[in-house]
Amino acid sequence: MKKYFKYFLVSFFLINILMIFLALLVYRNSQIRLPFLRLEIGGLIISAIIGLTVFMFRLEKGNSLVNVIIGYVIMIPGLLVLRNVFGTYLFRSASLIYIIMVVVGIIYGVVVYIVSRRYKSEVELLNRLLEEKSQKEED
Repeated sequence: MKKYFKYFLVSFFLINILMIFLALLVYRNSQIRLPFLRLEIGGLIISAIIGLTVFMFRLEKGNSLVNVIIGYVIMIPGLLVLRNVFGTYLFRSASLIYIIMVVVGIIYGVVVYIVSRRYKSEVELLNRLLEEKSQKEED
C-alpha cells in the first residue's frame, strides 16, 4: 500500500501541473475559466487511476505481460475522466480522445516490448549461471 501511495502522490503532482497547463490553454484559446474544484476532483481521480496503473505495471506477482495489459485497461477510464473535465473546450472532436488512446496504446506496446526483452535477458543470464553452478558441482 505504501508503494501505491507513492505512485499516487507523484502522479497527483504531475497531473496537477498538467491540469493547470491545460486549463490555462483553454483560457487562452476560448476565454473560459474552468472551475478549480472540477479540475482538482478530476485530477484526483486521474491520479488514483494512474497510480493504480503504475502499481499494476510494477507488480512482481503474476505474469508481467498480463499485468501490463491490465494496467492499460485500468488507464483508459483516466482518459475519459480527462475528457469529462475539459469537455468540448479542449476536445473539440470526439475522435481526439480515441487518437490519444491509440497513442497511449502504442507507448504501452513499446514498454511491453522493452520489458519482455529485459526479462528474456535476465532469464538467459540466470540459466547460464545455473549451468555454470551445476558444472562446478559435477567437477
